[in-house]
Amino acid sequence: MEGKDRLMYIYGVNPVIEAFKFKEALQELYIAKNRLPKIKELIKLAEKHSVSVKVVDEDFINKRVEGNHQGVLAKIKQKKTITVYDAIRISEESKEPAFFLILDLIEDPQNFGAILRVADAAGVHAVIYQERRSAGIVPSVWKASAGAVWHVNLVEINNIKYAIKELKNVGISVYALEASGERILWECNFTQPLAFVVGSEGKGIRQTVLSMCDEVVKIPMKGMLNSLNVSVAAGVLAFEVLKQRHYRI
Repeated sequence: MEGKDRLMYIYGVNPVIEAFKFKEALQELYIAKNRLPKIKELIKLAEKHSVSVKVVDEDFINKRVEGNHQGVLAKIKQKKTITVYDAIRISEESKEPAFFLILDLIEDPQNFGAILRVADAAGVHAVIYQERRSAGIVPSVWKASAGAVWHVNLVEINNIKYAIKELKNVGISVYALEASGERILWECNFTQPLAFVVGSEGKGIRQTVLSMCDEVVKIPMKGMLNSLNVSVAAGVLAFEVLKQRHYRI
């Protein structure tokens, strides 16, 4: 992010391609001179949308971001977050039962970004996360999400416990996904308005957050390990919800 203009860098081909779908999001595009033959599509899009393109040495990009940037860097306007009440309104206007994901202190950008990709694919109305001790919407999360950040409603909040309380106040059931759950995921009825809490791999969901949830459920495990990567687990639960709501046989 840069000063009061709330500009930031994102990198990678897919996140930048997605940025072209949002009017005035892209401010400048930087392309490493040694990658030019492979990314002609980006240059054509930039010309179409009147976005300035600068051909730079790859070191210029390396100094600004970490990770596999594919020779592409863009300066963008920071995506705006919404409030819990905005999220509830969006779910109501969709004419579908509410479906939210609540992330309890997920600090790994790869997991955070992968969950946003799941949220976009499964039609989650919003992803709610805590401002502190979470990865947040940093450049590596944009890259890990393959650009899904652009399409997911994001609620950044001081304390997710407040969000849980407000969701429950309007009749939205809050589930936690933990290995300690009593019922298996697909034994539950997820056709009603709901939110799902997932926690970090290292510590899981905090006990104070678990105590606020209506029910703790689990994914059955047949192997020697008792848990999945949090983004994989989020994918399993999200598509179980989607299956129950739209693809009942």
